[in-house]
Amino acid sequence: MTIPRGWTTVVHPEGTRYFVNRETRTFTEMDIRKRDICDRIEYYMEYLLDQLQRNLEQRNLTLDMRQVDLVVEPKVYDGDSVVCCYYFANHRDRCLFWLDDFNPEYVTSLCKGIKSVSHIRLAIEAQYWRHWDYFPSLCPVTQNIVDELKDMLIHATCDHLTSSQSSSAFDATELKDHLSVVDGIKVHPTPPADQSMQRGHAAIVIGRIMCIFINNHFMNYHGEDCVRLASEQTVHGWKYQRSPLMVILAPLLFFDPMTHIQELHKIFVDDIISMTRWNLFCSKLNGQLQDSNLLATVLLNANVGFLAINSVDVSGRSPTQVASYMSLVASMGSMILGLLLVSHNRAMGQGANFRTATFMSRLHDREHGLEKLAIGYSLPKALLIWGMVFFFAAFSVNWWSPGDTSSRAIVSTVMLVVFVMMAYSIILIRKSDHW
Repeated sequence: MTIPRGWTTVVHPEGTRYFVNRETRTFTEMDIRKRDICDRIEYYMEYLLDQLQRNLEQRNLTLDMRQVDLVVEPKVYDGDSVVCCYYFANHRDRCLFWLDDFNPEYVTSLCKGIKSVSHIRLAIEAQYWRHWDYFPSLCPVTQNIVDELKDMLIHATCDHLTSSQSSSAFDATELKDHLSVVDGIKVHPTPPADQSMQRGHAAIVIGRIMCIFINNHFMNYHGEDCVRLASEQTVHGWKYQRSPLMVILAPLLFFDPMTHIQELHKIFVDDIISMTRWNLFCSKLNGQLQDSNLLATVLLNANVGFLAINSVDVSGRSPTQVASYMSLVASMGSMILGLLLVSHNRAMGQGANFRTATFMSRLHDREHGLEKLAIGYSLPKALLIWGMVFFFAAFSVNWWSPGDTSSRAIVSTVMLVVFVMMAYSIILIRKSDHW
């Protein structure tokens, strides 16, 4: 099939194919080699460009058409009706625009409380840089843009190095990698026409990174009165309120849910997840779960060995055996839950932004936040501690019953000293934690 006159086929570096009319700077992903599709696209192309020119003349506006791209995609509905989807990309002002009324809800739905046009403009600019990623052929890669992107990466790197609550979209390692990629971009003053059409790799790199940066500015309300300057800062003034369930379970779970919920609410702020903090949290949690599983295995073996002692293995069910059985069940529960949580965190994978955000949003409560998730993450450790408590109870009953006064006094004194030191340490640790 032949390409219509005036059009050029371009293969995106990722493999997709699209068509470009260099004279009118029009792009489409539809197969214009089919006559009916080509006629339809050229009709809407001429109509939209003519309407744009008329609007400029009527409103006495100036716009260099050599810096404006048009993306057209007519769609057929109900067999005969045609709806033309389109947008204009203005390279001078770094924005997209339309000739018809456009509802920006599609690009602003992830951010709540939008009240100013300048804030909406950031969302539109992020979509403009996405245009560079999709149709890079005629995007103007200049040294000024490359230098601007380098400055943004350098500033974000410095922000991470000098602040523990950076609101940057990347972590320090990612910023270093991105900066090395951008350093490899070479800008040719006057590249050949055919080369600029075929090689859009640099434009794609710039577009993707800039899109993430500008979208991060949009989500953090840059330039607005309520700008988020730290990743832990809430813009909407949300405060965590503990539920009766948390009040009851927190002491039973040795207040470990309170530690987890503080970390989770620093990760998921205003329905926005910080993937950097989430990845660090998952890595730390997986390490803790693996340690708990190891200790639970040791405790399980200790209970099995303890139950095999002749003085413990008696007919009937003594308090010593019951306590040891409870310790055995608690350690098994800790192991099973730990394995399941480690498997779940690994299945989520690092960098799966959409999946992780959906998972957190589904569990987030309007008043109580991520309490359910915090309780679930606390169960393996709490069950392990309860297993130790039950094992200690079984051990205590076993040595107390046949013991004499001197042995009871010595062991009781040592137990008292150990409990005092443990209580003092726990109080010091919990002083830094808040409800």
